[in-house]
Amino acid sequence: MSMLPNDNSIQIPEVWNDNLESEMALIRGIVDYFPFVAMDTAFPGTVFAPVGAFQTATEYHYETLRTNVNLLKMIQLGLTFSDKNGNLPTCGPDNRYCIWQFNFREFDLSFDNFSHDSIDLLRRSGIDFAKTTETASFRDASPSF
Repeated sequence: MSMLPNDNSIQIPEVWNDNLESEMALIRGIVDYFPFVAMDTAFPGTVFAPVGAFQTATEYHYETLRTNVNLLKMIQLGLTFSDKNGNLPTCGPDNRYCIWQFNFREFDLSFDNFSHDSIDLLRRSGIDFAKTTETASFRDASPSF
């Protein structure tokens, strides 16, 4: 098992429309050596409750998650790549560990459903919804992995 890197040794490139291709080129260059992927997503909260009868609480919670993922728009996707030992790739001029954060622009606070608590949390975490709507990646675009 690898040692966990300290906070100063990690950089999180923010992927927007203007740097999408260059960041995808970096990822294409490391994916063969770091084939394990952990994902983190940011959605605008839990807004919808599933309809139906559920035999277990687990089934209900799964259906709640599935329903909200299917009906809401993703705001961010975080990707962490590692090798079989848990080592992370390095990149950039200072050769720090890289974890990518892709910003999506389909979500719009003016039109889309969301949980106010979730949006407040995302804002406190640093998400700029005005910037996301204007300059984020993946509106009518297919990433070229």
